[in-house]
Amino acid sequence: MNGSLGKAVPVPPAGTTIALLLPSFLAMAWLVERARWFWSNNPDLNFGWVVLLLCAYLFYEAWETRPAVNGRLSWWALPFCLAGLGLLFLMQIYQAAMGSNAASTVGLALGVMLVVFSNLVMVFGWPGVRSFGMAYAFLLVAMPMPSAVHGFVVGGLQALVASINTETLNLMGIPAERVGSLIRLPAGTVGIDEACSGIRSLQSTLMATVFIGYLTLKRATWQVLLLLSGVALAVVGNIIRSLYLSLTANAKGVDAIAGVHDAAGWSILVFTTAGVVALAWLMNRLEKTTTPERSSEATPSAGGEPQ
Repeated sequence: MNGSLGKAVPVPPAGTTIALLLPSFLAMAWLVERARWFWSNNPDLNFGWVVLLLCAYLFYEAWETRPAVNGRLSWWALPFCLAGLGLLFLMQIYQAAMGSNAASTVGLALGVMLVVFSNLVMVFGWPGVRSFGMAYAFLLVAMPMPSAVHGFVVGGLQALVASINTETLNLMGIPAERVGSLIRLPAGTVGIDEACSGIRSLQSTLMATVFIGYLTLKRATWQVLLLLSGVALAVVGNIIRSLYLSLTANAKGVDAIAGVHDAAGWSILVFTTAGVVALAWLMNRLEKTTTPERSSEATPSAGGEPQ
């Protein structure tokens, strides 16, 4: 034989690999420190603490099958690190002068992701980004929406819910008139406030569908389909919730809404969660059915070509 066996690449200890990933850990810790105020004080973002735990779980799962440490430094990743550090520096100056807000926190998140990306590439190469990218990027679903985006989304949801409920009530023979995000009924006026718009369940559903889809579905098309289906479930659920509250107000008076408001919200949350789980199970079965299996006959045998 004229060839020689390649030398085995030594696998560094786990502690060494953790030390090499220290820049990404520090960047994520800084982002969590900046986002924790929103998670603790904004009811729409209370699930951020759950997202943090899920990120840790995803990292643990990726760690079990982590790629080998890259033996050669990928210097092309350095500009991404410098861009991330520069963005973090600018956002930090802005927050020191103007205070923390949703837009600057999103800017910090983007800077952190650039630092994380460069760190993973420098340590593992592209396999590291594929293995650990989701464990870091998943935290983005818990970032606050900038006010312009938040107002657009909430306003659109309020208008949609109020319009559909008004038309449904009229079809049921109940006189109803929509005035902005208000529904005028004979018994009084029902307001579609920010909570009833569905923004809270929508953000929670986005978190659930992204996480469940990543764990249960292989192809991106199925993951996107699950995400869109979850959004549709959240919107339909809040339309049902708002309609139920409007019917309660029409039958028992507007003051009766207070007694069923929270129960209706929890019921729709259970409905949406169960729907997402059922859809994920169904899509997983469909994906396995529609994905062609590789034929073992197409794989050449170790003994050489067939005679």
